[in-house]
Amino acid sequence: MDKELELVEHKASILIDALPYIRDFNQKTVVIEYGCAEWLSGVEEQRLMQDIVLLKSVGMRPIVVHATRMGLDKFRENKRIAKLLELCGVKAIGICGVDTETIGLMLDNDYIPVITPNDIDNEDTPILPEEAAKEIAVSTGAEKMLADKLVYLSKYPGIYKDEERKDIYYKITVPEVEKLRKERNFPKEFDEIIGYGLQASKNGVNRVHILDGRIRHVLLIEFFSVNGAGTSFIE
Repeated sequence: MDKELELVEHKASILIDALPYIRDFNQKTVVIEYGCAEWLSGVEEQRLMQDIVLLKSVGMRPIVVHATRMGLDKFRENKRIAKLLELCGVKAIGICGVDTETIGLMLDNDYIPVITPNDIDNEDTPILPEEAAKEIAVSTGAEKMLADKLVYLSKYPGIYKDEERKDIYYKITVPEVEKLRKERNFPKEFDEIIGYGLQASKNGVNRVHILDGRIRHVLLIEFFSVNGAGTSFIE
């Protein structure tokens, strides 16, 4: 068989395998905490934005919550990330502060909301984007925006099965995660992510995903394949 035709058939089989997931995730809200920017090149960052846009193109409702690297202006960074998404052919809008009513309105008007946790009134107050993403994911305000998925993109590939760090848990229950937190000494930053994920699961979010944002197409692998690419846990 011609090699080019083989490649086309392989791509077609990938799409067919992804169809059940695409159907299940249609119109589901996914909150993505974009905390891996400092480890990505410009090309890698744009590729990640393309993947987020692809999620929207197949019917999901992504919300991006981002950290701001040291020395950068929070509000300009917010606009920059929204612009990167718009360059991929969708509508995106920067929102300052966790305003769930505005976020819900933008989702309903076909925008991808891009959120920095601070607004002009609390500009100098430290607010963790990991916590802000959790708060948005569990929101049950007027817009009924409870997320189906909460994703943490960082430098962590997931929860390792043992201290040798060779294999990760692809799926794990909330009680199992709580047990591991007591038994292990996770790095402070990673333990905070796990803690916010547990809170989200206990407040109705269907799946929490911890992913290494440096992996190419990590969101697509996680959502549209059997094993995924990182650790997901559920209540």
